[in-house]
Amino acid sequence: MSDKMKVILDCDTGSDDAVAIMMAILSPKIDLLGVTTVAGNKEINFTTDNTLRVVDMLRSDTPVYRGCATSMVAKLLPNRHGDYTGMTGVKADKLDEKGEVISYHHDCLPMPAPVSREQPEHGVWWLIDTLMKSEGDITLIPTGPLTNIGMALRLEPRIAEKIKQIIFMGGGFKVFNATAASEFNIWADPEAAQIVLTSGVRTITMVPLDATHQANFTREDEAELRKIGTPLAIAVADLLDERIVAYNAYQPQDLPDSAPLHDALCVAYLLDPEVLRDVRHMRVDVDMSGGFADGQTICDTRAYPDRPENCYVALGADRLRFSRMVIDMIRAFR
Repeated sequence: MSDKMKVILDCDTGSDDAVAIMMAILSPKIDLLGVTTVAGNKEINFTTDNTLRVVDMLRSDTPVYRGCATSMVAKLLPNRHGDYTGMTGVKADKLDEKGEVISYHHDCLPMPAPVSREQPEHGVWWLIDTLMKSEGDITLIPTGPLTNIGMALRLEPRIAEKIKQIIFMGGGFKVFNATAASEFNIWADPEAAQIVLTSGVRTITMVPLDATHQANFTREDEAELRKIGTPLAIAVADLLDERIVAYNAYQPQDLPDSAPLHDALCVAYLLDPEVLRDVRHMRVDVDMSGGFADGQTICDTRAYPDRPENCYVALGADRLRFSRMVIDMIRAFR
């Protein structure tokens, strides 16, 4: 009987999701059952294609399931988000030294086009079927909008009892990026996030921007990866370069010439809980009003909240512990 941790990743695969997938595949502690894809960083066609690129590059047979192409409710209301995409400060008028538009995530990852194909079953149905047949020992790690998980819980609420824990990247305590009050993943589908947070899953951990922005990768980390020299290390170095350029342009970090790998921090936490700091148990709900606070994760820090605590929230991270874990895993892959 395997003592590996059973994991399902749910990703809107761009550059930071890619590293999360790599870690889950490479870790000897994880049995990655599959990856479901969702629209978020990019449209579903791109996030699915990018997921397959990562899986193929690691010579893995991890199955990939296409999930939801749009949010549950938010996009039904045409004026809810207006023309805003949720990508702070991003305009087509900022170019890099090659004359290309600076972007956090390009449509396709800098990896060979995939040879493998997505599974025929829809990601939401696969999630429900897999969880219902499980022994309650599967950890879900969503790193994009929570549409697939929220939809699965709506269709079959009993899966909440079958989920060991959820570790999701999203939300903000005091740090935001989509609006003045919200983080992109939650802002993109607030209803789905509220469904997940109020589902009754026994353990939910939120890894918000407050934590991920304390665990940035630097130009020195990029140089170390390039020195390793393997195709995987070079690909991740290229992703880091892309992210550092974008963050310098649109979201300058306290640590100069650095960028977060938000999503990978969730996988790191599963492998080593000490990578997150100042983790607090509190009540978290999501604003769905459509106003200024739409998509805000409302963290109730009062001693006596109106409703019971439902989420662990990480407010810090150990940057060096995180970067060393990622680089060492990439170094070991040949």
